[in-house]
Amino acid sequence: MKYYTLFNVILLIFLVTSCKKDNKIKFPVLITSEYDTVIQVDSKVMMEANHLIYGVNVLDTLDFSLKKDNNQADFINAKQGFKNDSLIVYVDVNNANFHTHEINVSELSPPPPPSFYIPEFQEYDKVYRDSVFLEVMEKNKIKNKQRLKKHYNTIPVFIYNQSDNNRLIVPSVINGELYVIVEALDKNNQWKPIEYNKVPRRICISDFEYYQLKPKHVMVSSILKYAGDYKTKMRVKVLNDQKLYYSNPFNGSINYSQFDTIQAVNDMNTWFSDTTNQTHNIKKKLIFLDFQL
Repeated sequence: MKYYTLFNVILLIFLVTSCKKDNKIKFPVLITSEYDTVIQVDSKVMMEANHLIYGVNVLDTLDFSLKKDNNQADFINAKQGFKNDSLIVYVDVNNANFHTHEINVSELSPPPPPSFYIPEFQEYDKVYRDSVFLEVMEKNKIKNKQRLKKHYNTIPVFIYNQSDNNRLIVPSVINGELYVIVEALDKNNQWKPIEYNKVPRRICISDFEYYQLKPKHVMVSSILKYAGDYKTKMRVKVLNDQKLYYSNPFNGSINYSQFDTIQAVNDMNTWFSDTTNQTHNIKKKLIFLDFQL
């Protein structure tokens, strides 16, 4: 009887501890926006990574139908003195009916500059260029509205700051979003990328800003929910200021051909083959985020 009582006490302590651990991180509720169609991606080839930031410093709820709030408090201009550790990357596979648009605003064609940037233009040209500028802007608004309703089956990705101080997240110089790719276990039980970053030969950086993630707050992104005939374990790989983070492994399905290197990756490997060049060396690593832990 004494042994039985001790066992019950130990079991009770374990259950209480487990409950506290599970409830320690409270991830936000996500409310999806309006859509016209939801697309299931069943890719036969390795996909280019395109993981947008939908919310920064989210605490309780993120409504995707609301305009993204670029609060200046979310950014800093210099990273000196700011730490980049204490982050947890969590993939929420329990959100089965989640879907998001995958549009980056930079994908839209920029309009021609308005005439006040070109003082040498005559008055007629000024009126003409202003009218073209407004016309292109209006078309972009319509195009953006339509594309925002084209959704994909996705899975939420949370980046959580578990520390008691602000943490730095360095955005991608490729698209200003995040350095994220998806990996999966192959038949040899090895983690291999099924996505790649399209790294340009030339990268222009101006007015670079860094994300500032508050304590116990979350940055929200997503990954595509792939379909395929090969069931395996998957995970998300995140690079932050040359520090790697891996998410919780989760069950998923892909096509095995997504492990195959495509021509776009071969081309980049050729462009950046001179690894003695520091810039080329870093760019080559960015393709699959091949940095040391």
